[in-house]
Amino acid sequence: MFRPALGLIGILILLLLSSSSHAQLAETPICKDGDWWRVKVDVVRPAGVSVSGPVLERFPEYIVKFESNKPKVFGVQGNESKEIEGLTILALVLGRPGWLGDMLKFPMRVGLTWSDQVKFQPPGVQMRWEEARYEVQAFERIKTPKGEFDAFRIVMTMNVPKGTKSRGQTEVRTRTYYYAPGIKALASFQSSGSESRVASKLIDFSLAK
Repeated sequence: MFRPALGLIGILILLLLSSSSHAQLAETPICKDGDWWRVKVDVVRPAGVSVSGPVLERFPEYIVKFESNKPKVFGVQGNESKEIEGLTILALVLGRPGWLGDMLKFPMRVGLTWSDQVKFQPPGVQMRWEEARYEVQAFERIKTPKGEFDAFRIVMTMNVPKGTKSRGQTEVRTRTYYYAPGIKALASFQSSGSESRVASKLIDFSLAK
């Protein structure tokens, strides 16, 4: 008499597991003209370390907006904005390959791992290629100034030399970031290490219908 009930319970469990698994699987996002995201970026550099060329701290906030099927980057200072070449910002907002390698892989799911080669230059050392490793560790709720979103927590690690005085010593650099499928962008980014530290967080966005 209990067999039909047990069978029904089993079916319900399978459906719940299937639904949960499907909810934690993200396909490649399709961005449209009119989609935009605004992020606040904070950078900390060690004393005596300077960087030539465009730097992240040039503007406190940035906007990435799709126009003519291409993302454009705007630096925001107060009520003024200026279009810039912002490959690093594209990485912090959309996870685009470049600055930190192939930051996103699809279809994305918890447990997914991959690797890529990333350019790295410690102070006083020539540019070199280092292997970066990426792991999707969890699918969880994350808070942002714009609200709460379900997001994949991804951790990128690199074993890199400390610099000219390190005598062959290395350290592990870690970047932790959250990709939210519902907004097609990174909700936050945080780096750690003894050198430069970068943090960004989503503060506003709008997706075209």
